[in-house]
Amino acid sequence: MLAAWRIPLPYPAEPALPAPVTIRPYLGDPVWHPGCVKLIWAALDQLDDLASQAQAEVDGHRDAGARYGRTGITAKTHAGSPSPVSDTLDELYGDLVKVEDPWRQARGYRTRPQRARGGPARRASIAFLLDELDGILRDPWSVDFGLNVLAWHHRLSKLTKSDPPTRRSPIRCPRCSERQVSRTDDGYYQCQACEKLMSQAEHDRAHSEQADELDQEVHAS
Repeated sequence: MLAAWRIPLPYPAEPALPAPVTIRPYLGDPVWHPGCVKLIWAALDQLDDLASQAQAEVDGHRDAGARYGRTGITAKTHAGSPSPVSDTLDELYGDLVKVEDPWRQARGYRTRPQRARGGPARRASIAFLLDELDGILRDPWSVDFGLNVLAWHHRLSKLTKSDPPTRRSPIRCPRCSERQVSRTDDGYYQCQACEKLMSQAEHDRAHSEQADELDQEVHAS
């Protein structure tokens, strides 16, 4: 009797399960968040200014400690080098061309011109990477490159104990999260969006914390 009152189903059988998702997810758009792209671009753009400041302190010893083939951010300079700063800048150039050379090959560009190591070679490599940065940061292998750029910016900032001549800082404002922090004439940093004022120590601490957060986010993905 109860069966006569049973409401019929709107479909004859249980619907089939959807096909499994085959799209591979990536962190960001598709690798980096747009805000991180701005941070990396600003840091890369400032590397030569910082390197030039460091070199100015040891002018006259430019080639004293140069060694070829040095790569890797954590590599140590030779204890007996008469110019550790020159060693560091030589190491920086090695890291830059370690990205430039395979990218040129992958894109079908001509081989990097032979350059004598020094300021002009470093600037040429940075200019090339800046021009190609949008494409580079869309590739999954760019995770290490982006983190290396931020690490080099932090390392050279500590080496020179100052920021590059450009007043714009790559950090997010700790108060409003906008990337509009600039250096003032009296040595402080101020956000142009919310007017938060920071000392050099506060700025450097925020820079270090944000770089660590970005590192954790990328490796947690």
